[in-house]
Amino acid sequence: MSPAFKEWLVIIEALGSGEQTIILRKGGIAEGRASFQVEANRFWLFPSQFHAQSEKIKPSAPKWFSPVIDAGAPAAITLRYFADITHTAFLTRWEDVASLDAHHFWTEAAVREKFEWDQPSGLHVLVVRVHRLRAPLTLSLTPEMGGCKSWIELPCDFNAGHSDPVLDDRAYALRLASLLPLPPPSSV
Repeated sequence: MSPAFKEWLVIIEALGSGEQTIILRKGGIAEGRASFQVEANRFWLFPSQFHAQSEKIKPSAPKWFSPVIDAGAPAAITLRYFADITHTAFLTRWEDVASLDAHHFWTEAAVREKFEWDQPSGLHVLVVRVHRLRAPLTLSLTPEMGGCKSWIELPCDFNAGHSDPVLDDRAYALRLASLLPLPPPSSV
């Protein structure tokens, strides 16, 4: 079994295009008071449209947005990407989170909603290097894959097929240089 991170399809496609290299997360409802925890340094990017509301993404993101067609739950999911975490931080000052605006496709209102949800205020920032599978994997969906939670387990190995980094070493280094250093954690 391998870990998978559930995220909006539109954000996964932004990550998969190389136009976004960060994930902002507070936690899923199922995580409750325990809040979000990084459970793996390498994980599948598992696309979800459960909460993907077009009004919560920037006007430049709709090129990846496909509205949910209400034809019942799909029977399968296609995995195209996995990610390696290269840097993490938990930011507790809104100014630090706001300074990352050019590096993601969520609206300010959506990010602020995540930031202020539950206590303490703040957001986890995961800087990731994304890899694209040369041949996507299709898995049958199971009930365990559903729900509002960040992490699930999938019955597939990262080495099951060939993959390539979405951004080459030079492009990724330039992206990191524009992001780092992330602001240090603030005292609460």
